[in-house]
Amino acid sequence: MNEQELEQKLVDAYDKMMGRINGVIASAEQHALPTLQNNINKAKQQAIELKEVSKDEADKIASYLQRDIHLAAEYLEQSGENFSTWFNFDIELIEARLLEAFSNVADKTRLELAQLAEQAKQAQQYHTGEITAIGTLTCTACDTVMHFKKTSRIPPCPKCHKTEFIRTRHKS
Repeated sequence: MNEQELEQKLVDAYDKMMGRINGVIASAEQHALPTLQNNINKAKQQAIELKEVSKDEADKIASYLQRDIHLAAEYLEQSGENFSTWFNFDIELIEARLLEAFSNVADKTRLELAQLAEQAKQAQQYHTGEITAIGTLTCTACDTVMHFKKTSRIPPCPKCHKTEFIRTRHKS
């Protein structure tokens, strides 16, 4: 499998796992909302069982999902704003199914925000090679902004070629 095929495999797995988390939360909502970590573990296990990705790949993708959901939930809780400001670009550019899945998961995650806020503080760094959801990242070395309109692998900074980024948030 070449690098491009591997990248597409990981991007597709991220989107599928996000969809599964959304499905699990939606079906469990009427009884009791299970913890986010349990939902991520279920989605990860399903991806492994269906041989969509290896265990190591699923572990990586699960950590990327958790990071993105934590940051989105933290932003929504602190700001009270909507997703379009968090993503920091035109919501019409985003594929509707990805926005809906990501929005549902992050919004329902508000119930676990006390725990998520602490975890989010530890998971705010993004690095080249990782998979990220839609949104805007800023290079920590040169402040170059990179917009992701779909789930993607993070490349090196196009300006300075450094590999560390933070999620760019809307400034009021």
